[in-house]
Amino acid sequence: MLQTFLKLVCMHIYLVFSPPHVELAGALISLAGFTVLANVFCINGTLLLVSDRRDSFPDLKYILSSWKEVSGKTFVKEPTEDHIRVIDRKTALQILGISARVLRGTTWLLNDPTAYADESFSLRALRTHYMQEHRSRFNQSILPPTRILFPQISNKVQGIPLGLSSIPRLLFPSSGVGFKEDWHDYILLGRPIVIEHLVALDSAATSRSRRISTNAQEALGHLSVGSPLSVFNMIPAGWWSGWRNNMAKMLDIDAHSWQGESSSSVRPVVTYIFRQPNTGAVLDTDDHRQLIRNLNHLVDSHGYEVHIIDDREISFLERVKISLRTTVMLGTPGSGIMNAIWMHPSRLSLAIEIFPDNYLSTKQYFVIGTAGIKHLAWRGSQPLFETSTPLSIISESYLARANADIPPGTVNFLKQPIHVDAVAIVNYVVSWLEQDQGTEDEEM
Repeated sequence: MLQTFLKLVCMHIYLVFSPPHVELAGALISLAGFTVLANVFCINGTLLLVSDRRDSFPDLKYILSSWKEVSGKTFVKEPTEDHIRVIDRKTALQILGISARVLRGTTWLLNDPTAYADESFSLRALRTHYMQEHRSRFNQSILPPTRILFPQISNKVQGIPLGLSSIPRLLFPSSGVGFKEDWHDYILLGRPIVIEHLVALDSAATSRSRRISTNAQEALGHLSVGSPLSVFNMIPAGWWSGWRNNMAKMLDIDAHSWQGESSSSVRPVVTYIFRQPNTGAVLDTDDHRQLIRNLNHLVDSHGYEVHIIDDREISFLERVKISLRTTVMLGTPGSGIMNAIWMHPSRLSLAIEIFPDNYLSTKQYFVIGTAGIKHLAWRGSQPLFETSTPLSIISESYLARANADIPPGTVNFLKQPIHVDAVAIVNYVVSWLEQDQGTEDEEM
């Protein structure tokens, strides 16, 4: 732990002596749960925004949250002054003194605990950068991140998503990564730190957005069934392609999936990713076996390349390699189908998420859609929406249906086996891949 701390801190912190005025903080970009700040002071674990204008910052509940774990359950509240506050320059000098250490460069800070952290973190952080860099007032690039911090997640607990830290390490090899223990080391320094640029992500802060709900209970429900990315507008897929291509180069593979132009030179790749048996969302055992048989039959009947992936028995890197080449991906709700973010956004790229009768979530819809991949919700023997449905309609109705379908005790629904018509869903995959190649689908 000490070695990680030294990499994160000592290489990037410099002792400076402040002039009579303290460097003022600034909110470069602010959207609930996605905030880019400049010149943020930190002392004893409290973030201090120094400014004589309190109204220059959003309400602090849209930046950060207070998380607490009690008896294995995670609780969240709005932040207190012990977490984040705005102070004027006079107060800053009284609290901070005349010197501080500066964390140069950009710091990514994911303030979510393990229960709400997933492999979409890097996608979310980079989407925040995309927003920042396309506003003319603040077009200075603050990439790559110098350090990436997870102050709510211990590196000693089980169940941390493999890609949470692996993805940013692969995309930004020179960046340091730190967890809860490393954050405590910052606190134990006992002296102020200035974070030059801070990209703060907080899912609970996003759930408080008026775009999601004005009801506190519904906001909490959104943490389970929604994605923080829902507050963004969908944009052309090209914004993410560069990062996807960087990942492919890092893994030294040809990531161009079949796009329908030439069925003789490159075959379409169909991938079914699962974790079965498991306490989470899984298919009924018989349906699961039938789906595997029907998918494997496509190798001989249609010449497709088929991958059946047990998420428990494959390495993170191998999983990403297959996803980069996949044309159609199938999976149940959870982290498995999220691998669709690495698929090539072509006309025929499609992620099919298989839902039970009494559960619907928009989480992966927004994650996968942000990466430019079409997402299809499937129940039983048919899709819930056709892929030709205009995006504006599917987004609004999907979220409305998700909220209506989720009563209290959501997690219990995912413990029940999911039934799927294996014949119907495989036939749909074939018809999707064999559709008229001259017909262009609506761009996402």
